[in-house]
Amino acid sequence: MLDASSLVARTPRTIVDKHALRDAIAVVHRQSWAIVDQELEEGLISMSAPIRDRQGRVIAALNISGNAQRKNAKQMVKAFLEPLQEAAQRVSDMVARRG
Repeated sequence: MLDASSLVARTPRTIVDKHALRDAIAVVHRQSWAIVDQELEEGLISMSAPIRDRQGRVIAALNISGNAQRKNAKQMVKAFLEPLQEAAQRVSDMVARRG
């Protein structure tokens, strides 16, 4: 899918090199959460955690965004990663109970 895509820079931080993007995707897969630091829009930092179904497949994501002028990426991770992951797990648990 990545090979068939054309990557367009939205900001100077957008990853447009396919090998670098593959590496970034591998990191997200290993850590099971993602952060985008001004790659889509300047000043926007966004973190997400997966919502999983009862088989453990990712079916959605829970996201939180913030302004880069208020908190940098490291501060966002420190302040919000754990609550974000806990909330994503609670939603995943509700999804699993409903089938």
